[in-house]
Amino acid sequence: MDEMSKLREWRADAPAPDRERLAPGRRRLLDAAGARKSRRLPVLGDWRVVSGAVAAGVTAVALLSTNLGGGTGGSEGTPAAGGDAHVTTASPGPPSRASELLQKAAVVVAADPVPEPEEGDWVYVREVSVGVTDPADDSPATAEDWYRYADPEFENWNEGDDHSPREGFEYLAALPEDTDAVLQKARWFYPQSGGRPGSENPGAGRSDAELAEWNFSSLRLLAGTTPTHPVGQSRVYEAMATIPGLRVEDGTVKDAAGRRALAFSVEPDPDGMPVRDEVLIDPTTYTYLGTRSVATGELGLQGTGDEKEWKKGDIVTSTAVLSTALVDDEGQRP
Repeated sequence: MDEMSKLREWRADAPAPDRERLAPGRRRLLDAAGARKSRRLPVLGDWRVVSGAVAAGVTAVALLSTNLGGGTGGSEGTPAAGGDAHVTTASPGPPSRASELLQKAAVVVAADPVPEPEEGDWVYVREVSVGVTDPADDSPATAEDWYRYADPEFENWNEGDDHSPREGFEYLAALPEDTDAVLQKARWFYPQSGGRPGSENPGAGRSDAELAEWNFSSLRLLAGTTPTHPVGQSRVYEAMATIPGLRVEDGTVKDAAGRRALAFSVEPDPDGMPVRDEVLIDPTTYTYLGTRSVATGELGLQGTGDEKEWKKGDIVTSTAVLSTALVDDEGQRP
């Protein structure tokens, strides 16, 4: 492997949960709900892990408003993870602005260099997260992790939709230009059940609102693939820009690392948990930074041995990818 080209850091835009570090907290929450096994390979910000974990260990005690599409409340902004405030106000802008930003982002990222991973490579990821390992702990936790690029254990649905880095990279690279086809392929790659879909078009017959949430969630996972393919990333952004109800926060928010970010989301299911999942993108380079989950009503952590309460606008979980690279061996740093 050419170390000069392979060990360079790409964009700090690819989420990857630590198999060992995240397991205890996730298992504690998911087991309480009888959910399927926790995810172990890079796709931090998995909507089933974040929202599912919240649903397992968190009970909504009151909804402050029936209008869940109006942002996180007021001109004071949303408190960032750990209690810090947003850089700017937090009411989401119109969907047209969100679509325009993503279309621009698609053009910019498509020009990025294409990584050339090899079968024996390892994927190095350094990230910081809040509330992921332990929902009751809002202190930032930084971790380094290594993932085998070509890992047959996590390919061909051997572990459900826990895809290996190679499988994710190749899937991104093969995405078509047609945005409807990209949405369909995203739902197939990240189905709601976690298992291999029985149809090439999962979600057929669902309501527009259900499809919008599913499309956004699955594209959010694809956007965080490590290593990422710039053309595939561009097509993910283009497809996300077509989702009805897509919105972006006014100005910028802060990710778990304190960096400025554009926060995109769709309106959560009013019958589900009062939590809005967001994808965070750099406002200048448009690279993927991470994810957040924001309370849209009052929440209380119950039944897990801990006590925690969130009010509307609080950050429930947040993850920021600091750097990624290809290396020769597990434990090697770029």
